[in-house]
Amino acid sequence: MFNRNFIFLKLPFAIAIILFQISFAIAHQSDLSSVILSKTANGKIILQITSSLTAFQHELNFIHGEGSYHSPEEFQKLVIDHFTRSFSIVLNEKDTLTFLHPTVIIGHETKLISEVIGLPKEVTSIHLENHVFKDIQNNQSVLLFILHGFPENEKFVLNKDNSQELRLALKDGDWLVQKKGDSNLIAIIALPSALLLGLVAYFIQRSRKKMEVDA
Repeated sequence: MFNRNFIFLKLPFAIAIILFQISFAIAHQSDLSSVILSKTANGKIILQITSSLTAFQHELNFIHGEGSYHSPEEFQKLVIDHFTRSFSIVLNEKDTLTFLHPTVIIGHETKLISEVIGLPKEVTSIHLENHVFKDIQNNQSVLLFILHGFPENEKFVLNKDNSQELRLALKDGDWLVQKKGDSNLIAIIALPSALLLGLVAYFIQRSRKKMEVDA
């Protein structure tokens, strides 16, 4: 069983607080989600996808219709099946990662957590596709790699503009973004802490406004 707060075990306190603030915003907005690839204290590579319970319910209802599940266990199984069909990571253009024992933790903020295996010793390219929430209008997914050998301390956003995909290539020691169907590489600029805090503040403000309207 995965620890609900495992993602904070290897993080500096300040980063953990930022992730907690993002988590608060996600819990109240169905069009926001996060994807984090990290390493636990015991050395396991873990994928965590987080969004509101409403977002997961919306996707299942869109695909299977309302009333497609009648218990938490049926809901969890449908979420895992959907994840298996909708999410993938390929490294070095040939190494497809395997997700072991995906687990769904249901709550106002719902998480899908899975151990990841199949990482090569050296990573020179990343192709990640996340279509888990593709049917939600204006969906945005914040992607973070908290893992050595990956583009750490950089934030990526997956949305409909990039077809919920990220393609990265390592060139001369720098991670570069490659557009789909385009061989031109675009340099990544690491996100300063101030901008990340601004993003968090924006999400929280949107969340509060939404709650005020709903109230």
